[in-house]
Amino acid sequence: MATFRFHDIYSSTVKAHDKTDKGTSEDLYKHINPRTLDVYADLVLVFKYKQPTLKGVAVSKPEYEKKTLAAYQDVLIRLTRVGLQYETRPSGDDTLLIFILCPWAVLKREATRASINDWLAGVKVADTSETEQLLQPAKERDQSLDQLSEADRIRLMSDLITNMPNEGGAGIHPSHHDYVESILPLHDKAFNKSWLKSWSTKWKVNEQDLSRVRDHYGEKVAYYFEFLQYYLQWLAAPTALGVLVHTFGSSFSIFYGVFVIIWAVFFTETWKRREKELALLWKVHNVSKTEMRRPSFKGTMAADPVTGDMVPFFSPWKRWTRKLLGIPVVLGGALALTTVITAVFGIEVFLTIYYDGYLKEYLIYAPMVLYSLAIPNVAAICKSISYRLTEYENYETRGSHEYHLMQKVFIFNALTSYMSILLTAYVYIPYGPQVISTFQNYGISFSSATIDPHMLQNRLKAFMITTQAISFATETIVPWLTRRAKVQAVKIQKEVAEKLNRDTHEDGSLTVLEDSEDAKKFLKRVKKQVDLPEYDVNEDYAEMVLQFGYVSLFSVIWPLTGLCAFINNWVELRSDAAKISYNARRPIPSRTDTIGPWLDNLQHIAWFSSLTNASILYLFHGTIDSTDSHGPRLGLGMLLFTLLVSEHAYLALRMVVGLILDSLPTEAELDVRRREFGVKRSWLSRAGDAIGYGSAGGVHGLAKRADETPDLSAQLENDFGVQAIRSNLKTN
Repeated sequence: MATFRFHDIYSSTVKAHDKTDKGTSEDLYKHINPRTLDVYADLVLVFKYKQPTLKGVAVSKPEYEKKTLAAYQDVLIRLTRVGLQYETRPSGDDTLLIFILCPWAVLKREATRASINDWLAGVKVADTSETEQLLQPAKERDQSLDQLSEADRIRLMSDLITNMPNEGGAGIHPSHHDYVESILPLHDKAFNKSWLKSWSTKWKVNEQDLSRVRDHYGEKVAYYFEFLQYYLQWLAAPTALGVLVHTFGSSFSIFYGVFVIIWAVFFTETWKRREKELALLWKVHNVSKTEMRRPSFKGTMAADPVTGDMVPFFSPWKRWTRKLLGIPVVLGGALALTTVITAVFGIEVFLTIYYDGYLKEYLIYAPMVLYSLAIPNVAAICKSISYRLTEYENYETRGSHEYHLMQKVFIFNALTSYMSILLTAYVYIPYGPQVISTFQNYGISFSSATIDPHMLQNRLKAFMITTQAISFATETIVPWLTRRAKVQAVKIQKEVAEKLNRDTHEDGSLTVLEDSEDAKKFLKRVKKQVDLPEYDVNEDYAEMVLQFGYVSLFSVIWPLTGLCAFINNWVELRSDAAKISYNARRPIPSRTDTIGPWLDNLQHIAWFSSLTNASILYLFHGTIDSTDSHGPRLGLGMLLFTLLVSEHAYLALRMVVGLILDSLPTEAELDVRRREFGVKRSWLSRAGDAIGYGSAGGVHGLAKRADETPDLSAQLENDFGVQAIRSNLKTN
């Protein structure tokens, strides 16, 4: 299980603390009653205490030891200050494992605080009774946490640790602490096993399955799996039509190209609707308003114009200035990446098709080797530049920081994925013969080669098959092989751990007794999880969005592109579950009401598909299957007209579909409206009672009061206004 009771581990071991921590730990244990207080240890803080230098400056061993002990004690003090408890164990690899324990009372406090913040931010609709319950004193408030999911519990603990002290947190964040390597929750082995077994025996994942993932891993991970499932279902249409067109139709089908554009519009617009529906169902609508400030956010202290409190402030004008300064850097990185891809592409074409000289059978592999060596390094540099630029832009919340970071990263990923196909379609096939003819005029001879759209189809096939096969291997097979290769290293670590667990002399810093077998197994499992890489859901989103680009942008070239994507995604839905369960650390649950920047990227790709499909069909339709085939059409005026018509048709269709879908409320929206109406009616009723409109309140109270008003006709018989009206009517 991912949770264990503190006394179960503590009763079989003596804590591996230094002398200053020993008394604190023993006092802590005395106050724990295993029958009345459940203490969970779902989060592990990895404290790295052996470093040769400190921030690049060499220090002596005694000085470094002093700084390390001070940092370690500071971490424990911060945890204790916010009400958390802990138990420290050595991991055997120059790190300490600090199991962070959250008492039930502290968890109740944080859950109540989060509920109040959600209510104030409009994340959830609270009726009158719920509101009054939230505003009651803590001792009188209902303390039941039966509805709190495991993901919510871990998220509240993580926020309590990482939030800044002025926001009620301990202020411990791995990215801003020299000794804290990471903070991770522990995997629940039973849940992972049940999850994989359930998903591997089903063709379709249902709502209940996704709810289980949400309750365990949080909304951010659940959104990804819902998106993957939703995308898989929508892929059925281009898959079926693509198979029919490939079997019975012709290459570069206009019908299929138009269908793909329409399909991309409906998919992106309906997903926006589904995204909002999930936010309402999962009660995370407007959750971005509750985001805390990033630890790395830097600003000058200034008075808040609304509250008057002194808070860090960073001018939006400065941020926009930094964004503008970063544009040339991003463009330069994109140009460098494009140059490398273009050079490799040109060498590949020359050696594969035209070169017929010495060592050709070996030289044809040179571009692939060059690409493998150059692209990862260039891409890593571009990604590093993206991180630095985003950090320089200084965003206040994690959501805004992640959004702008992923936008930059996606630009480089798209160039890496699509540039070769774009060069083939718009440069090599249309203008290749002219370039070759020019070289031949200068006396440079080439081997005879036919340049036709078949090359474009072969390149797309290679990308769809090899890219997805490599992705599957790197996500599942390679990690499994890596773990097998580390068996000997694990044995060595075990021997080191056994040495560390031996009793030392009185002047030693550790006093450890032999662990029980259950404790040994548990600690061994924790160490394995610490060694796993962190899981980043954005990497999986990037893979799916790039694949959506292959289908929407280029499947008119090879209609079976959708079939390849469909098969891959059915496997991906299961393999990603296995990756999270066994090949990566358990992610800290995070709330969100959207898939973030990837929705905008989907819409950008859908818009670009209206240009690529129109231009590819204009250039290559009818150039393969007909007996009187000809080369690509190169009329620039007609091509621009085709692009203009296609883009405007796309924009019009997207607007119409969006308007229609927005006018059709979902059941989740209706449910929220019903609850909002109930809250308003309740408050109007109470307001009516307060001002004397009766128990009905509102309009009903006014109607009741009108019915009870006495007849005034007799009193108005001599009224001046009545006499004037009668006189005027008689005159007219």
